[in-house]
Amino acid sequence: MAGKAQLLSKRLYSHPGSIVILGFILTDLVGAVLLWMPWMHTNSMSFVDALFTSTSAVCVTGLNVVNVADAFTVIGQFVILLLMQVGGLGVMTFSVLLFYSLGQPVRLAHRTAIQESFLASGTPDLKQLIRLIFLFTMITEAISALCLSILFMGSMPPANAVFSGVFHAVSAFCNAGFSTFKNGLLPFYGNWPVCMVIMLTILFGNTGFSVVYELVERLKTRKKGRFSLHFRLTVTTHLILIAVGTAGILFFERHGILSTMPLSTKFLVAMFHSVSARTAGFNTVDMSKFTEDSLYLILLLMFIGACPGSTGGGLKTTTFAVLLCSAWSRLKGHAKTTVARRSISEPGVQRAMVLFILYVSTVILAHTLLMMVGPNIPFYKTRSQFLAYLFETISGLGTVGLSVGITTHLDVLGKLVVIFIMFIGRVGLLSVMSVLTGVTARPRPYYYVEEDVMVG
Repeated sequence: MAGKAQLLSKRLYSHPGSIVILGFILTDLVGAVLLWMPWMHTNSMSFVDALFTSTSAVCVTGLNVVNVADAFTVIGQFVILLLMQVGGLGVMTFSVLLFYSLGQPVRLAHRTAIQESFLASGTPDLKQLIRLIFLFTMITEAISALCLSILFMGSMPPANAVFSGVFHAVSAFCNAGFSTFKNGLLPFYGNWPVCMVIMLTILFGNTGFSVVYELVERLKTRKKGRFSLHFRLTVTTHLILIAVGTAGILFFERHGILSTMPLSTKFLVAMFHSVSARTAGFNTVDMSKFTEDSLYLILLLMFIGACPGSTGGGLKTTTFAVLLCSAWSRLKGHAKTTVARRSISEPGVQRAMVLFILYVSTVILAHTLLMMVGPNIPFYKTRSQFLAYLFETISGLGTVGLSVGITTHLDVLGKLVVIFIMFIGRVGLLSVMSVLTGVTARPRPYYYVEEDVMVG
C-alpha cells in the first residue's frame, strides 16, 4: 500500500495538470486567508465570503457576494489586484519565472504546462515565451492604466484615480471584471473613451498569447505569406462573435433598455457587452434589465468564451469553430474536418468533442446543484429563475462574472457550488480529467471489433 501511495503521489506531482491545479488551490487558499484578516475588510466577513472573493479573483471571474468598493480596504483591494494578476497569467507562469530568476532548472512537466497553456504548438525557447508574455502584459496594462487614470481624474482625487486606473487595467486585461467603484462601470455607460480603453484591454487579454507570439515572430523574421490555421481560425471566430453579439443586442434591445439612448450610445453599450461577455464580466447597464432574448444571446457568448492561450475562460473560440467545421465537413462528405484548404487532425477534433461534452455535462450538473441548494429568488418576479441560475452557472464556469443579481442572495451551499464552478472553469475541465485518468489509467493501444449503431 505504501508503494502504491508513493507511486500515486509521484504521478500526481509529475503530471502538468496536477501542478496547475495544486498551484491554483494553494494561491486561492492563501488569498482567502489574507482577505479574511480584519485589516483587509471594513466590516465582519465570513471565511466563506473571503474564499468566494479569493476564488473569483484568482479564477479571474468577477462574481461577488460582497461589494468590493464597500467591503474591502485599499490593502484588501490591492490583494485582489495581485490575485487577479497571478490568476490571469497562471500560477505556473510565475513559478517558471521565479525559477529562471533564481537560475534554477525548470522541470519538463513545468515546461509542458506552460507551452500547452499558451501555444498551439510547442516552442524550444521557453525563456523567450515567458519574456514575451510578461512584456506584453506589462506594456498593455501600463498603457491602459495610464489612459484610465487620466480619464478618472476628472471625477476623483489623483491618488484614487491612479489606483482605480491600475486596478481596472489589470482587471480588464485578465478578464476578471472586478471594479473599485461602488456601482461598477454603470456611470460610464455612455463614456466612449473609458469604455473603448477597457474594451481594447479586454481584447488584448482574451485574444490569446499564441496569436501575439505568432505576430511577433513574423515581425522579427519578416516572414511573408499566410498566417497559421490556428491564427486565422482564432481571429476570424473572435471577430464574428463580437459582430454577432453587437448586432443581436442592438436588435433585441431596440424596444428595451437601449430604446431611450442616443444612437451612438446604443452601439457603444451593445458592443461593450458583446466584448465583455467573452469573458471579462464588466457591465455598463443593469444586466437584469436586459430582455430574455439578449440574456440568452449573452449566455451563448459566455459559453463559447475567449480564445485559447488567453486570460479568459469558456469553451474557447477555436473549440467552437472546430466543432462547426467538423459538422459542416461531414455534411459535405469530407472524410476529415477541413477548413481553408487545410485538414484539422483527428486528435484535435476529438479533443474538441470531448471538451464540449464535458463542458455541457458540467453545466447541467452544476446548474442542477445550484437550483437545488440556491434560495427561491424571484427573477424580477415575472421572469425565469431557471434562466437566472443557468446564467449564473455559465458565468461562473466560463469565468465571466456577469450576473442578473442572484449572487449576493446565495447561502453557504450555493456559494460553495459557485466556488467549485469557478475553480473548475479556470483550471480547465481537460486538465482535471487528464489528471484523474492519467493517475488511474494507462493508454490502451488496441481496439475491439467494430459494429454499427444507428445514429440520428
